[in-house]
Amino acid sequence: MPKPRPRQTAGAIALTLAASGSAVVIQPLAPAVAARVNATCVNTAADARTIQAAIDASKEGDEVVLKGPCLINRTITLRGRRTYRGDAKAGTVIKQADGANLPAMLASESWVTDQAYSSDPVRIERLTLDGNRDHNTGTVGLMLRSWDSRIYDVDILGTPSDGIRVSNPSKNGTKLRNTMVNSVISDVYIERAGGSGLKVVDPGNAVTDWTFQRSWIGFSGESGVEAENSAGWTFSDLHLYATPKNAIDAHRCFGTSIRDNYIEDFGTKAAARQTYYGVRCDLQGEAATTISNNRIHKFGNMAQSRTAQQDARFVFLALDDVNYGRGHAAVTGNTILGHGTRQETGLLFRRGRGALSVASTGNLVDNVGVPRSIGPGVRLTSGY
Repeated sequence: MPKPRPRQTAGAIALTLAASGSAVVIQPLAPAVAARVNATCVNTAADARTIQAAIDASKEGDEVVLKGPCLINRTITLRGRRTYRGDAKAGTVIKQADGANLPAMLASESWVTDQAYSSDPVRIERLTLDGNRDHNTGTVGLMLRSWDSRIYDVDILGTPSDGIRVSNPSKNGTKLRNTMVNSVISDVYIERAGGSGLKVVDPGNAVTDWTFQRSWIGFSGESGVEAENSAGWTFSDLHLYATPKNAIDAHRCFGTSIRDNYIEDFGTKAAARQTYYGVRCDLQGEAATTISNNRIHKFGNMAQSRTAQQDARFVFLALDDVNYGRGHAAVTGNTILGHGTRQETGLLFRRGRGALSVASTGNLVDNVGVPRSIGPGVRLTSGY
């Protein structure tokens, strides 16, 4: 998968020429000195202007420090090559004002301005976003359209839509002409998102090679993780609980790693004749995916489910399609525990439109109605 070439700033490459007799000495310009830019909120609707003014006044390399409880009524545009930091998650709470109905609370600059290229890197840490879901609609907490970024130690609570969305299309639907890769989201807590906890929107092939790790997602309105493009992604050490639909729904897996996740429950608001997944991948050809050491449970009362949600199905781990070519996957060391009903399938392997080779070893599948379902034409190996 192609990677973007990092763009150098003028300060990093500009040279000055100084005459010294007959010799010419080439000297690099001194780099700009990073500064701290403070944005102090007073918990009124003017806070959005205060924050944006501080960001707009900052320079590349600066740290924008957000202080105090903040009330916002407009989307905050995050300019690239800056760090955005709160004093602490409990001390820096950014809340959406009643009735603001923002498309996003914080958003990468290229998403806001509808550019065809991803924004430069950002770092966001040590703050809380409160989407005020009871008094707003349609709002994403953090809208990312920046490459090589770092999101760390952030709480995102009560967003009307997705907690975090990584988006190829911009605000008006402009698609990227380059790639948006190499970012890390870590140690975040997402609760009561009206949509999915993390959603990846990528109708092209731009959003690849990210890591989402060591985080908690609970009581979402839809899925825990929903990714239209999972190529090169790592989803690891996630704790996903009380998920109405799918815990991890990963599409276009290509060199993807899904490992060491704890799924407490999924399909908690199942509807009749629908299928819900603990971990799901559909595969691309040409690269191998690994799904390992996940703990997948269905803690809900299945007796009640059979009465209230007739014909709903629950699949704990599925490879259910190959989009092209031959898909390759290793499914190892996963632990699956269900309620022993006909509605539950432990492992499901289907080749769909392509061919599928699976090494399935060392998995514990216990107390489910169908321990393993293998479709025609799937090549199953025991590994080496």
